[in-house]
Amino acid sequence: MAITVEVTRMFNKPRRLARLLVLLLAFAALLFLFLQFADVKHHTRIDRPRNLIDSVHYGIDAVQQHDHKDVTIQGETESPTVQSLNPDLVDSSNMDIPKKGRKVLPRNNMEVCEPIYGRVTVFTAMDQGSVKVRYGLAQRSLECYLASTNYTLVQVNLDTDERVKKHCKHKTTYFKKHCAAALYLEDTDWMLVLDADTGVINPNHCLEEYIDDRVDMIFYERFFNWEVACGNYIVKNTAQSRQFLMEYANMESEPHAPGVWLGFDNGPLQILILKQVMPFAQHIIDTCNQIWHSSKNYNQYTAYLLCVKMALGEQRLWPGKLRIYKRAHAWVRDGWLTSNEWTDFDFMIHGWKIEDMKNATQFASPFTQDFNVTQCGLGYSGWHFELSKKKTMEQIKKMLFNYEKKQMKSHPVEGRTPYFLTVPDVGECYPHCEDF
Repeated sequence: MAITVEVTRMFNKPRRLARLLVLLLAFAALLFLFLQFADVKHHTRIDRPRNLIDSVHYGIDAVQQHDHKDVTIQGETESPTVQSLNPDLVDSSNMDIPKKGRKVLPRNNMEVCEPIYGRVTVFTAMDQGSVKVRYGLAQRSLECYLASTNYTLVQVNLDTDERVKKHCKHKTTYFKKHCAAALYLEDTDWMLVLDADTGVINPNHCLEEYIDDRVDMIFYERFFNWEVACGNYIVKNTAQSRQFLMEYANMESEPHAPGVWLGFDNGPLQILILKQVMPFAQHIIDTCNQIWHSSKNYNQYTAYLLCVKMALGEQRLWPGKLRIYKRAHAWVRDGWLTSNEWTDFDFMIHGWKIEDMKNATQFASPFTQDFNVTQCGLGYSGWHFELSKKKTMEQIKKMLFNYEKKQMKSHPVEGRTPYFLTVPDVGECYPHCEDF
């Protein structure tokens, strides 16, 4: 009876009724959230992976795909160990690779280059006939620059070096150089490989500005034809890099029909990069390879360059593998683009085939006198700049823009037509074009 009276009083008072309703609604909301959480937890429980692709999406700890090490999958106890991980199945977004590279600013007034990536070696290789005949100015500018840094300089004579003679049986300087680079890479952490005609025009830079530790190999595009440059590149001392360079050197013996123009060591690099970053795209690899092996001259060769360029698209970074710098944005560019005029953004210049300035003809020198390396090492000592060659960023930008406009008109016709308008895109692979 007392309970009935109390309930009656409660319902007779609107405020008490409202409070009761609020409490009931709150309780119902908490119950709903609890049930939802229990359901989500049930459905998101991590089961043992059914295949390799599933496994790489939920926890590979510090995978070093380029060294082909065994990978232990993190998850439930007694997880299986996957042997010989295929790097192309790895979702790099789940790996210990930063999304953004480390930003290193240029030197300020020739300050010290901090070794944030470990030991750095600068490597050049020449045959006996070129050591002191063609590349003197470039090499002395490099030596003057290195006198102000802690980098190691390795200059290899490909004809007399015992290490090269033992392991590199290649016939030409072009390919023997890449074999030698693979050998000497084992002695350092990072290596800048340079053509012998590449010199330093602005020493107020550090090599660390251009190293990207998200990858093992770093290349750049040449400005005039979008070719990935073969003479100047940066490599990290890993099994992947060494294997890549040896495979590259061994492409000297690439089989081809008589009269085919393969482009010396420039051509093999393009298809090798395509195979490295897109091994699953066999049809486009075969298509570009076919165009390459059909080239009779440079103009036809540009069709091959376009094929590779279209296959790679605008992607320039493949984490764990390699990076390709956009034209005129790397550590080096061709000097004739701006007649050796330069700006603070520039570092090195390619194309200095000259022993010394005294005997130079048709060479717009950026220096007033030659290098005396014994004077180098303290600030700008030893650097004798021709001040009229130093330009503003806007001036160099305009020069590059004008060259681009000119190149749009003069670039070979063969290098303008997409591959799928020159060779069958489906007819040769149908119905297996999507089998990758």
